[in-house]
Amino acid sequence: MFVVKRRGSVIQYFQTGFDLFTLPRWDLRELGRLDILNPHERSIGGDFERLNAKECNKGFPNHRPQRPRRRVSKTTRDPVTGKGKVTWVINPAKIVTRIKLPEEVPVSLNDFKKWFYDSKTGEALIRSNENVDIRILDLMDIFMLGLSDLTVLNASRINVGAGNPNIEEAMLFQRVVERA
Repeated sequence: MFVVKRRGSVIQYFQTGFDLFTLPRWDLRELGRLDILNPHERSIGGDFERLNAKECNKGFPNHRPQRPRRRVSKTTRDPVTGKGKVTWVINPAKIVTRIKLPEEVPVSLNDFKKWFYDSKTGEALIRSNENVDIRILDLMDIFMLGLSDLTVLNASRINVGAGNPNIEEAMLFQRVVERA
């Protein structure tokens, strides 16, 4: 399973790496510039990163990403040219819509130390006194915590590094906890 987290906490899940090639060409080039985070240290993430970089450099000879189709309107006219208005149509990517969620684990944050935003992975990390981390990627995963845990998180502000450009994304986690 490949997970792509975009700005504004939009998350897309892809079953295989080849499903990522259903994205448009410019989107794949942008993903090729980024580092793939591989939390389980499996080689499949690194293999896909090399494959995508090779395909981007050579102009996608083996895996053809989708190209937008040009559609000219017969009813709406472009005021500058006077011809039919041109729109570009992109098919939706092949993403997974149903994700198997892990069992709800009763987490008790009695030994809560702090929580902070990891700008490299885009996750909120909850750290306990035993240095055990709970990682939250999706904002909706916060609701898997109990009410007492949400109260503990609400009492403490999320830590964001100084000069972090992703402070808006970090504050989304704080707002979800405040409104829960």
